[in-house]
Amino acid sequence: MARPKSLLLSVARLGFGTAFALPLLLASPPAGASPPAGASSLAGASSLASMAHQTTSQRAVAGIKKVPFKGTYKGTASLLIDNSSVSIPTVTGTGTATLVGKSRVSGKGSASAAAQCDPFTGKGAIAGAGGKLELSVTKSKSTGCSSGTSGPVTVSFHGVAVVLGGTGSAKGASGNLKFSGKLALKGTSGSQNGHYTVTLTGTLSLKN
Repeated sequence: MARPKSLLLSVARLGFGTAFALPLLLASPPAGASPPAGASSLAGASSLASMAHQTTSQRAVAGIKKVPFKGTYKGTASLLIDNSSVSIPTVTGTGTATLVGKSRVSGKGSASAAAQCDPFTGKGAIAGAGGKLELSVTKSKSTGCSSGTSGPVTVSFHGVAVVLGGTGSAKGASGNLKFSGKLALKGTSGSQNGHYTVTLTGTLSLKN
């Protein structure tokens, strides 16, 4: 059945946005008319495809568990400060954290010492009786700032650690953890051993 010209003109006058509805108006059958042969089959197939897509998406979401994480640690860091560079051969400590409970932290890293605030990076792990997390500190998002240029100093540091994976209770863990803490040093050159405290927080994704 032909559409009245007045209807088409009315749609056209409504503007560009309504043009998207025009194919639907033209495709819909007139009142009392039967749908074209095969239309029900096509609609059913489309509905089944949509349901299958939704089920797949729900399964993907259901396979990931979000876990709020918090850990606090204290320990010792060994540094070798040589002009504008700093190597951090060992970092050790103990504390508690989500997923792994009472645990130990260990790692190593490096930093610049060109200014009073400098970037640093490193890799480490948090290991408890029931699980372990592997971490990597993002240099572009991590900074340490010294309270002075000589004598006893306190280094305030903060940054982002990427969780590379986990085992046990932390199996398949991924995500980013923000951390902040303080490190006390007796000097700003040569070999230094200092005590630190640090807190890590964030949300981890675990595979069910």
